[in-house]
Amino acid sequence: MSGIQPPATSPTTSDDDRAGGAMTGPAATTAPEALGRAGLRRVRLRADLIAEARRLTAARGSAGFTIDELCVTVGVSRRTFFNHFASKDDAVVGTAIDDDDHALDAYAASSRDPRLLPLSSVFDDLSRLVVARVEQIGLTRDRAAEFRAALEREPRLFAAIMRQGGEQKRRVITAIARHEGLPADDRRIEAAFLLATSLTQRAVEEFFFETDDPTRRFDDVLAEWFGLARQLFTPPTVPVTTEREAR
Repeated sequence: MSGIQPPATSPTTSDDDRAGGAMTGPAATTAPEALGRAGLRRVRLRADLIAEARRLTAARGSAGFTIDELCVTVGVSRRTFFNHFASKDDAVVGTAIDDDDHALDAYAASSRDPRLLPLSSVFDDLSRLVVARVEQIGLTRDRAAEFRAALEREPRLFAAIMRQGGEQKRRVITAIARHEGLPADDRRIEAAFLLATSLTQRAVEEFFFETDDPTRRFDDVLAEWFGLARQLFTPPTVPVTTEREAR
C-alpha cells in the first residue's frame, strides 16, 4: 500500500474472466459480500500477477523477464497489468495502484463498544485485520517462499517494502484512532501497532517457513503469539495471606 495514487481504470472484462478461478487457496475464501464478484476477480488476478512476478524474479532477476512475458504467462494483456501495477517491482512487492483494504476501512468506520475501555480490544482487532489481509492477497506457504526467494535475488526491493510499510503504519494507526475515538498521536496506539507488527512477523516466519503441518491455520499461529503477549501484560493472581494465616 503505497501513498496516494491516481485512480485506475477498470480492467477489461475478457482478461478478468480468464483470470477468475485460476487461483486456489486463502483468497478464494474472501467473503463475496465484502468484495463482490468483480472484487474477487480483481483479488485473484492481482495475486496471480504477484506470484508470477515473484517466481520470475527469483529465477532470473528483475531484468531477466519483460512485462509482456509476465502477462502472457498469466493470460492477461499489457494494458490490464498497468491497470493494477505501475511496474514490475511493484508487482513483486505487491503494491497495487489502487490497493484496497476493505477490512481496514470497515474497521476504521466502526466504533468501539462504549462499554469497553479504550484500546482494550485493540490486539483482537489487529489480529483479525492481519488474517483478513493474508486471505485477501492469497498468501500461501508456496507463495511466501517465492517472495523470499525473489527478495534474496533482488535485495534492492527491500527499500520499496520499507516505504510501503511506512504508509501502512500511518493507515493502521489512523484507523485505530478513528475506531477508538482517540487522537492519532496517542502514543499508546503506536505502541500497540509496533508490538502487533513484531508478533505478526514472528507468526509469519513460523507459519510460512517453519511449520510443516498442512492442517495448521495462520490465524491459530497468530492467536498463539498474541496470547503470549497478553499473558505478559496480565497481572498474575497472587493469593492474599492474612496476618492470622501467616501465624
